[in-house]
Amino acid sequence: MGQEKKNSPARGGEDIRERLILGLDIDDIAQAYGLIDKLAPYIKYYKVGLQLITKDGPRLAMTLKRKGLKIFYDAKFYDIPRTVYNASYEAARLGVNMFNVHASGGFDMIKAAREGAEAASLKLQIDRPLVLAVTVLTSMSNRDIKNIYKTTWDVKKLVLNFAKTAKKAGADGVVCSPKEVKVIRKELGGSFKIITPGIRLGRVAKDDQKRIMTPYDAIRAGSDYIVVARPILQADDKPGIVEKIMGQIREAAGK
Repeated sequence: MGQEKKNSPARGGEDIRERLILGLDIDDIAQAYGLIDKLAPYIKYYKVGLQLITKDGPRLAMTLKRKGLKIFYDAKFYDIPRTVYNASYEAARLGVNMFNVHASGGFDMIKAAREGAEAASLKLQIDRPLVLAVTVLTSMSNRDIKNIYKTTWDVKKLVLNFAKTAKKAGADGVVCSPKEVKVIRKELGGSFKIITPGIRLGRVAKDDQKRIMTPYDAIRAGSDYIVVARPILQADDKPGIVEKIMGQIREAAGK
């Protein structure tokens, strides 16, 4: 059984409700627990980001797990391969369903993340979490790309290059803006997971997200999962907004 577990990542998305991930991008731990209790009947997947990871990440992840909910551990590991191996081992040991590393950390670092997750899943006889590579942050523009990476490539070309490297290194998928989904899906196939933040409902202020799209358009483009935070967190009627988003997901997925 152990060998099968080692090579079998925890899959998601068979239940259409799992394609929506709520981003718990808040710094109040009590508020986070309150949101989980309120929205658990509607949302099955939750992203625990850097704010909450720093405050109480492992305990929050274990609480979600006890409630039968799924966890995207948005830690964005970025360090030397040995350190990332160890961090990935610990993330898998928590029982999270997916976690991420920065694609710009390179082939060896991404490979180490996969190996760390596999080692934990084999030792503990648990499903291996999906290992995802963050390509280019959705807050970055073409100008940012040119200034930081000193390249003539545009965002799409750089994202695709990161995605190809990530797949070769053993990542199960990538985190990218919805604007790059089509090209990744075309080049890397249907089994490579694509998770997209930068989701907004209709015409709203972009805030610090520059490459955004609606839930319907992101799913139609080929996203497996969409991460939504502010449109839900800032809504007065949170269950109502969730149902509106789920309606777009169902329509786009033909369900």
